Amino acid sequence: MEYITGFLALAFTAVFAAGSLTRGKAFAAKSRLELVFGAADAAVVLFGTRLFMPWGSVPTWLWLVPVAIFAVGVAGAVLRWRDLPAVRPDKPRRRTLAWAVVHAVVLVAVVIVVAG
Repeated sequence: MEYITGFLALAFTAVFAAGSLTRGKAFAAKSRLELVFGAADAAVVLFGTRLFMPWGSVPTWLWLVPVAIFAVGVAGAVLRWRDLPAVRPDKPRRRTLAWAVVHAVVLVAVVIVVAG
């Protein structure tokens, strides 16, 4: 059961990297806000993985796999940053910003609960 956090770390970082590197419709981030929250989600999951993974029975170098995927995602986000709008143009701005505030509050709450 404790290895699930490792699989979650791989999944979240892979989705973030795919969203920042692709331009297709399936995974591609459509705004800068989506890139930021994709990175924040992946970072919070990496934080939880670092705390909860049983590193005594798992080689430590395996930690570098999701971290490297996250770094590739950050590089892709940096390359695509100027090409993307700040928020999605097809969604209402007020609803998008309200969702962003709720998302940020949930991420902060998760970090406080996990770390505390």
